[in-house]
Amino acid sequence: MKKILTFSLLIILSFKISAQDEKIKGVCFVAAKHQITGKDILPIIEVNANWVALMPYAFIGKDSTIAFNSKWQWHGEKAEGIQHTIDLAKAKGLKIMIKPHVWHRGAYTGDFKLDTDEEWKRFESSYTTYIMTFVDLAVLSNAEMFCIGTEWREFVAARPAYWSRLIKAIKVKYKGKLTYAANWDDYKKCPFWDELDFIGIDAYFPLSTSTNPKLNELIHGWEKQAYALKLYSEEHNKKIIFTEIGFRSIEGATVRPWEHHQDGKFDQDVQDIAYQAFFASIWKKDWLAGMFLWKWYAQHEEQGGEGDTDFTPQNKKAIKTITANWSH
Repeated sequence: MKKILTFSLLIILSFKISAQDEKIKGVCFVAAKHQITGKDILPIIEVNANWVALMPYAFIGKDSTIAFNSKWQWHGEKAEGIQHTIDLAKAKGLKIMIKPHVWHRGAYTGDFKLDTDEEWKRFESSYTTYIMTFVDLAVLSNAEMFCIGTEWREFVAARPAYWSRLIKAIKVKYKGKLTYAANWDDYKKCPFWDELDFIGIDAYFPLSTSTNPKLNELIHGWEKQAYALKLYSEEHNKKIIFTEIGFRSIEGATVRPWEHHQDGKFDQDVQDIAYQAFFASIWKKDWLAGMFLWKWYAQHEEQGGEGDTDFTPQNKKAIKTITANWSH
């Protein structure tokens, strides 16, 4: 009897350890114009995802302050839409990361900067209001993770003390996990990783010089990045999350993966082989806590497919590669 109980205990402990160590298999769910239904969540489950990143969008206005929850925004971008999507996703057993995005019209958000301390303080006040609005929502909805910002290179460099104050304010209210989404080329310049739970990177690393790369070339491209990522993870004693990772389905998608406006010939094989290389080289690394693929849309049956050059893998070859590698 004692042996049976011991064996049962080992099984339970093993299950708990494996559950805790399960990698994040997430999608960045693009805000929908209108209210979605549970039908829009099912395809996410079918690719073996276990997390969803939801993005309450905001905009930098002409007065250099943050505008959000505006009546002209899409339903899924606003607080009510985020809450509705959380309810649907949690009903299907998915975990949630809330990941605020701010658009800087006609420019890269990472380049945003101001000239005076007065201007920065006014901007910071509006950013705090924006972030804390969704921190409150994260608390109420039991969202498992919150991302405090996305690709704010100049803002982070210019105002590090502000970010530390913001993190402290968030922690007073929110007890879930925290991260920040740094761009692939500036994550080493972020000064507050030790105040967060995970190092977040939007992982648009250049992987090849070929427009139609072979699998081995892309694996080698990932391996060049892996050593530096491993060392950085060890330096901060934090696991890394790829808060975004994605490739367009065009020729040359792995040369400059962050480019979202460039013209290119449709080629879903390049997208597929890029994901194959990622799973073959990086996915099982101990320092990687998981990934959120960029990007996923509602109304799955109408998205992606032949001729679509967007980042989404929906209804393309890459979706089979992702589903297979997320199955274990």
